[in-house]
Order: sequence, then structure tokens, then C-alpha cells
Amino acid sequence: MTFATLALVVALGLIGPLLALPKQLYLPVLLGELIAGIIFGTTGFRILDPTDPIFVFLADMGFALVMFAAGTHVPVRDPRVRTALGSGAARAVLVGVVAAVAGWAVAQA
Repeated sequence: MTFATLALVVALGLIGPLLALPKQLYLPVLLGELIAGIIFGTTGFRILDPTDPIFVFLADMGFALVMFAAGTHVPVRDPRVRTALGSGAARAVLVGVVAAVAGWAVAQA
């Protein structure tokens, strides 16, 4: 990844917050970043190469940071969260089983 590509990625990352500035539009920050990724990624002009190892590393680190930030906003001490833990775990297992069966069925077809 060249410095120019890295600068482009940073500049494209700023599109989301700029689009979210006008409060009357009600646009989420992520929308601008997704649109920029679509335009400059493999579905658009193909300027950004998703197979570049540095790009993959930055994407993985960004995903980890987003998940960490999301996890810090979970109210783990809230009693409602604790009471819903059993049904939530059961539903997660059910979704995993359904997804595995559906994936196997699609692979066979």
C-alpha cells in the first residue's frame, strides 16, 4: 500500500462524518463510508485493492476496534441483560444451526 492509497482511505473515511453533519438529513456516519467504499472499491472504480495485505490488516484492526467500542457500551450490570442471557444464548445456537444447515444446502445445490 502506498502513501497515496493510505491518504485516500483516510480521506474517504472523513466522508461519513461530513455527510452526517447536517442534522436535518438524519444520515448515519457509516452510510458515507460505505458509499465511498462502493465507489472506490471493486464494485466501482477499483482504485482500492482488497487483496493488499496491509489493507486487509487495517480492515481487521478497524473491525476489532469497532467491536471493542460496541462491547464497551453493553450494560452488563443491568439485571434485564442477565435475565435475557439464557434465551439469547439459545437463540444464538438456533441461528448457528440454521445457518450451518442452510450453508450446507446451498453448497450442495
